[in-house]
Amino acid sequence: MATIETRYSGSNISYRARVRVKGYKEITATFSRKTDAKRWAARVEADLRSGRYFPETHHTLSDAIRRYTDHHLHQLKDGAKRFQHLEWWNEKIGYMRLADIKPDTISKIRAILRAEPSNFGRHKGRPRSDASVNRNLASLSAMFTYAVNEWEWIDRNPCSKLKKLRESRGRTRFLSQDELSSLLSSCRSDTDHPELIVIVLIAITTGMRRGEILNLRHSDIDRKRGRIVIRDSKNRESRSVALVSYVLSALDALNTFTPTRRDALLFPKSGTELEIPLDIDPLWKRARERAGLTDFKFHDLRHTAASYLAMEGAGLREIADILGQKTLAMVLRYSHLTEDHKHQTISRMADRVLESI
Repeated sequence: MATIETRYSGSNISYRARVRVKGYKEITATFSRKTDAKRWAARVEADLRSGRYFPETHHTLSDAIRRYTDHHLHQLKDGAKRFQHLEWWNEKIGYMRLADIKPDTISKIRAILRAEPSNFGRHKGRPRSDASVNRNLASLSAMFTYAVNEWEWIDRNPCSKLKKLRESRGRTRFLSQDELSSLLSSCRSDTDHPELIVIVLIAITTGMRRGEILNLRHSDIDRKRGRIVIRDSKNRESRSVALVSYVLSALDALNTFTPTRRDALLFPKSGTELEIPLDIDPLWKRARERAGLTDFKFHDLRHTAASYLAMEGAGLREIADILGQKTLAMVLRYSHLTEDHKHQTISRMADRVLESI
């Protein structure tokens, strides 16, 4: 017979299904929804009574997600986001046996995912983009890869045959020279927060991500070589970027540049033990409004840096290296700017070579 036990852990509720059939060892599984627990228990009990039950083929998606979460997610920098992705799939088809999940199954559930609004982060309530759906499916596919290669629970990854949804090339909003001048003037006018202008200058001259800047420590500043060492990057690979003299002078002007500890944060929140990064959101919002900027996000400073590099003649590979991108895919949006530079270069060459002919 099958029984369902309700379990409580703080505000979370789960359901443990137990199946007991004479002649077999008790089989249990835990689910986040009671209906899934009942469905799984009914199927397992029927298979046991008919002699069709084989333990190695009865691992469910819920089993796989739980094992992957317990043993692998903590090693990933974006583990929290991947956990939310996997929980979404667990709610939809967690009860299904891995052996029964086919590419067509994933494709149909992906269509539901695509139609639903986002349920977390700053995009909560907004329609999911194709890029967001692709990232979600990538989390599921990574879990299936473990189930195939390391656990040997299934023979193939059902996500591997699905083509990625076509993504847009992304935003290419960057500051004009006049907008840049207005923004820097606005940041300088915030005398209560002199670190703001330094943060913005670093973003514009290096293309560093917001989190990379706010997590910088004094020990990451190599004044002798004129370098910023980025240890906590998005892709977990350290890199260094140039620290131009203009930005170094701005850093020198900060009273906080002389730290009590070399490992202290460069831009700490005021009144803390130097271990909480500055909350830049309200400062950035006011500076942007004073500068009269519309449709411009802090991350667009990264696009600004990349766009200026492209217009100055940097190639896509060089831009990718500076921004810390492992592939060229994310910098292809700047290709038209590099093409403009190449055209100008060829035109100047042609004018000089052919003018005397």
